[in-house]
Amino acid sequence: MTDSSDIVMNSKDLLVELGCEELPPKALDGIRDAFFNGVKEDLEKNNIEFDRERSRAYSTPRRLALYFSSVASSQPDQDLERRGPAVKAAFDQDGKPTGAAIGFARSVGKEVSELETLENDKGQWLYARVHQPGRALADLIYPILEQAINKLPVPKPMRWGDHDFSFVRPVHWLVVMHGSDVIDGQLFGLEADNLTRGHRVHAPGPHVITNTSEYCGLLMDAFVMADHEIRKSTIQKKLLKADPNVHIDPSLLSEVNNLVEWPVAVNCTFDKEFLEVPHAALIASMQDHQKFFPVLEKPGSQEVSNRFVAISNIESTHELSVKEGYERVIRPRLADARFFLEQDSKHQLEFFLPLLDRVVFQNKIGTVGDKTVRMSAISANIADLISADIAISSRAARLSKCDLMSQMVGEFPELQGLMGQYYALKSGEPDTVSQAIGEHYAPRFAGDQIPASLPGKIVSLSDRIDTIVGIFAAGLRPTGNKDPFALRRSALGLVRILVEARMELPLIRLLAFAANELSEKIETSAPLLKDIEEFIVDRLKNYYRDKGHGAELISAALASEWTTLPDLDRRLIALSAFMGQQEASSLAAANKRIGNILRKSSDDVSMDMDETLLLAEEEQQLFAEISRLEAQIEPLLERGDYEESLKMLAALKNPVDSFFDAVMVMDDDMALRNNRLTLLARLKSLFDRIADLSVLA
Repeated sequence: MTDSSDIVMNSKDLLVELGCEELPPKALDGIRDAFFNGVKEDLEKNNIEFDRERSRAYSTPRRLALYFSSVASSQPDQDLERRGPAVKAAFDQDGKPTGAAIGFARSVGKEVSELETLENDKGQWLYARVHQPGRALADLIYPILEQAINKLPVPKPMRWGDHDFSFVRPVHWLVVMHGSDVIDGQLFGLEADNLTRGHRVHAPGPHVITNTSEYCGLLMDAFVMADHEIRKSTIQKKLLKADPNVHIDPSLLSEVNNLVEWPVAVNCTFDKEFLEVPHAALIASMQDHQKFFPVLEKPGSQEVSNRFVAISNIESTHELSVKEGYERVIRPRLADARFFLEQDSKHQLEFFLPLLDRVVFQNKIGTVGDKTVRMSAISANIADLISADIAISSRAARLSKCDLMSQMVGEFPELQGLMGQYYALKSGEPDTVSQAIGEHYAPRFAGDQIPASLPGKIVSLSDRIDTIVGIFAAGLRPTGNKDPFALRRSALGLVRILVEARMELPLIRLLAFAANELSEKIETSAPLLKDIEEFIVDRLKNYYRDKGHGAELISAALASEWTTLPDLDRRLIALSAFMGQQEASSLAAANKRIGNILRKSSDDVSMDMDETLLLAEEEQQLFAEISRLEAQIEPLLERGDYEESLKMLAALKNPVDSFFDAVMVMDDDMALRNNRLTLLARLKSLFDRIADLSVLA
């Protein structure tokens, strides 16, 4: 048997590098991490030891690399115990081995005469002890790599040459090394070796890797920052050094990080005349089209200066030429933006409204124009329900999608809403209408702010509710990973607005508003709306889990008769505070016990007590406490003060404990039994009006 110390002594770092043509920057992080996790999991499944803490993945635009620290050269040997056929089936009447015995012996590499017998309470069985040598890493690594590669989330696999395999980009070199040794094998038609490539211009190579431990240092000398985290940090530092007022968008930083191997910051400018273009459009031109970082007039400002910083992938000796090149390519983009603005500004925002009837939103529920009509009506209903300005909310909803037909948004889709706000102001719409148009897509992504204005919140809600109900009614609810209308994101945004803005709007009422407006286009039903409500509540659970609330706490609050999401939120916060009290666990257990007793009772339990049947002092005391608290917490419950209500209910711990210690609930006397069941039902209903504590037992 291989000694474990031998395996440790033979442990070396494992390096795998796939050298590719330029990898897609937006997908690279996901592909890299999936590759690393896939190989890591298979090494673990194959019982190959390695240092998990010091292992990691690397990536650049031209390579995917895996570095596993202290990887064993083989699996450990194993002593296995194998049970074969029953002795009765293993030998015939003459005591000669049957085919079953011979086959089992062959499978464990022994003669029948070498097999042992195992006896247990079920009989006698043939038995063998087998020594299984561990397989070498060299025999396992290529199947492991192939399996991980086949599972990668590659957006658009491609083929190259006359090969029948595919990958996200053509692969041109392959490194698979264990310490200083190349592990012979083949992937993508390439034989593994110890040759990597450096920067395409500064040090193309090939460069010999004499040992896996020198990988990052070797590439650094070849003008390649292989560690994507170090490279990203370097880019950020260079941007801030180039101009302290630079605006660093996290998603752009990640994308640029996957476009360069040797980042160099270049300060650039553009003509000040372009500053008349809305600054959101300037930022979109620089960030989304050219991958440049805008510079603000001052930190935290919304005003863009005529400066920007580009990240080059080359350390040029002619930096002025590089700078002029970047400035030359940005000018036509900014000129386009200015032209689109001039053309759009020839019309009032309302000019674009009829054009929305040309754009189909979804075949069964009509055009985008139809959608804005419904949104306007839903917004009016919501505004009326919460005493907001109906005219403002309705008008903002009606105009909310007009900018989709503008040339500016046609070129820069990410400006939808923002350009609508700009054009609404230029068209003389009230500030409140313009702001609501600009805000109604918020929150656009995780961590984004909800709309600041009340009309903005209302229009955002109407947009999301109309989409969710309409798409569900059309039979296109999300399934698995498929969610083409982003309904999960819409539902989460809806949840955030209702909870964080404390909007006391019953969820089912909102769904009914949308269903009513859709009735001319498509049929909706009460069961469908209930399904949609459950779909939204699922997003609510995710929202609260992300905030750190436990699943049981969320379930306990949801089991109450909550009315609105802010009402539910107050219950959850109160419950979270209550569970920190000493009495909480005891009362939760008592609630669970009561629930079990009431469920097992075959009789319907009345809520009417007969005080003359309260014989024991403990049940008399519990009844008195329940009666007192029923009266005292009623006004608290009516105003939603669940935290104070639970504090008061904590006083029931001792009376409840005493009751269960001294009183037999399921008495043979049916009158006493039913009266005690009624007492427990009233006790549980007090807690159930806030949350179902039994879930937390």
